[in-house]
Amino acid sequence: MASIVQNMVLSTEPLVTEKRNAKVKPSLIMVDNVLALNDSELTFQDVFTTDASIVAATGGAVPGAAQVVDRLRINVSVDACVSMRDELRDIKFLGGAQVIREEAGVLTADVNCHVTLGYSHE
Repeated sequence: MASIVQNMVLSTEPLVTEKRNAKVKPSLIMVDNVLALNDSELTFQDVFTTDASIVAATGGAVPGAAQVVDRLRINVSVDACVSMRDELRDIKFLGGAQVIREEAGVLTADVNCHVTLGYSHE
């Protein structure tokens, strides 16, 4: 199992890059929001590029353009640490994974919000 720890230096942080013909299967998400200034509203997003053959067949996406799909949202209170395992069994990222952080619906960075993602490729 690979893992990455990302501080929310920016409001949007990449976690895993897209790997052709492989899905990212998260096995652990841990958020340490103990030292953050406010509650964190985190959205884990799937970022992938649609193949031109699929675009031609469906007409639903722009070829070569990154598609972004929300896969999971969690709220973590200030002074809290959250760990998730069992809740992730049905979650898969078709491409890469990124996380965005918001406070009251506004994109906001906080270097003291730490996100850990454990994952494997399938």
